[in-house]
Amino acid sequence: MSKRFENKIIMVTGATDGIGQQVAAALGAEGASVIALGRNEDALGVTQARIEELGGRCLCIPFDLVDFDDYGKLFLALKDQIPHLDGLVHCAGSFDRCTPLQYIKADVFRGILDIHLTAPNMLTQIMLPLLRRAEAASIVFTSCDMIDDNQNNWHAYGFAKRALGYVAAMWQGEHPDKPYRFNTINPGRVRTELFKRAYPGLLPTEVPLAESITPAYLALLSEDSKDLRGQTFNAADLMAENNVTH
Repeated sequence: MSKRFENKIIMVTGATDGIGQQVAAALGAEGASVIALGRNEDALGVTQARIEELGGRCLCIPFDLVDFDDYGKLFLALKDQIPHLDGLVHCAGSFDRCTPLQYIKADVFRGILDIHLTAPNMLTQIMLPLLRRAEAASIVFTSCDMIDDNQNNWHAYGFAKRALGYVAAMWQGEHPDKPYRFNTINPGRVRTELFKRAYPGLLPTEVPLAESITPAYLALLSEDSKDLRGQTFNAADLMAENNVTH
């Protein structure tokens, strides 16, 4: 296996399960040092063990991304411990069930916006000094099918995910000549716990495993994508362009 990410340090949020865990493992397999963020310490331990079995290194940090007052502490804990960040992958997410807008409660609405929209922006902001230290860095936001399709009953989740395309474009527009780049990826439907809750009537075996789309994330994080800036991509398209099959 190639070691495209040898000597690279990449932070992955939502690394305890689903896409985040699979991306973290795939990066470790290609030589990366992974900083894995997640709320569940035991699940982070599973991620760390898998990364190390694959030959990578992992620093696990139990962290709740909606505790915004702790972001400064996270940065201070890392700024002298690591020389730089070569990548930041936003995979963290939380979702209970689809609900029509007329019934959604305000605290649920705000919470969904915080984890899917506020947190990726604020974490990017607080980690920017470490990203600037790298020769080049890639920041990847995870969207969903709402980028291209108007779907009902997804309330704040749909709002946040659709906004992320604009988020990446805005970050890039504000840093047009810098060596770091911001892009958004739509992984499509994959077999995660969030998907199972959102589509309880659909057999999980009818959708691909989360690990099937990790090559698309790695493509955006690699030097091969250095000219892709401020754009939104579908995972399937990126994998087709890179001649990757499931």
